[in-house]
Amino acid sequence: MSLRFGVLWPFRNPDFARVPWETLYRDHLDLIADSEGMGYDDCWLTEHHFVDDGYSPSLLPIAAAVAARTTRIRIGTFLVLLPLHNPVRIAEDTATVDLISNGRFELGVGLGYRRQEFSDQGISHTERGARLQEGIALIQRLLSGESVTFDGKFSKLKDIKISPPALQRPHPPLWLGAIAPKAIERAAKMGFHFQAVGSTMLDKMYDDALRAAGRDPQFQHRAAASGLRGTQPRAGVGTCRQAAAPHGELLRRVVCGSERQAG
Repeated sequence: MSLRFGVLWPFRNPDFARVPWETLYRDHLDLIADSEGMGYDDCWLTEHHFVDDGYSPSLLPIAAAVAARTTRIRIGTFLVLLPLHNPVRIAEDTATVDLISNGRFELGVGLGYRRQEFSDQGISHTERGARLQEGIALIQRLLSGESVTFDGKFSKLKDIKISPPALQRPHPPLWLGAIAPKAIERAAKMGFHFQAVGSTMLDKMYDDALRAAGRDPQFQHRAAASGLRGTQPRAGVGTCRQAAAPHGELLRRVVCGSERQAG
């Protein structure tokens, strides 16, 4: 196994350091390109909705922009709130970003926890698990190149095959974020890599669930987020890039360490 390091980018624009939105996005993309030059392995993107500071609501367009600005760093979502999305659209966008990035994209999905994100769009919070399970299974099949016909509770597909296909085979790496034991078991049973925020005991639960499902833990990857504390930008600092420069270090927010098989 090898240990990789990356940065998680929420594209937030808080009141105390507010800049024009186009400046925020330009500076973040510059910093992500800088992180590649500094030797970091991964760029992780994270999703929320209706947050005053603009917490990134649209990850696949950002991933495509990162892909166009970089050549080596891998680009992943940590994570897409799948119950809020159409799985066919996520599969098509994933394939497109995978092509733009020349096979560097990884899709991580999860349930979400903020009730407002669901209720304000007329989606029942209690359907999250069922929507996630149905959606990720469809995405895996579509990204694998299958022609899919499906009559489910939330999706009804008739002989759908996405085109163009993703570059990576059998499909881009798929990750599932989880904290609850049932969700961790779901990730293991479906053969997805594991994204966690919390105790290292979650990794053990995931490994145990993999073995119970007849899978070898050494062939599955794990990603964990760890926060870093830094000073707030002083008054008058106008951009993220200016605020980050005095620290002499790019990572002001979160470092994500992902463990994966070498090679």
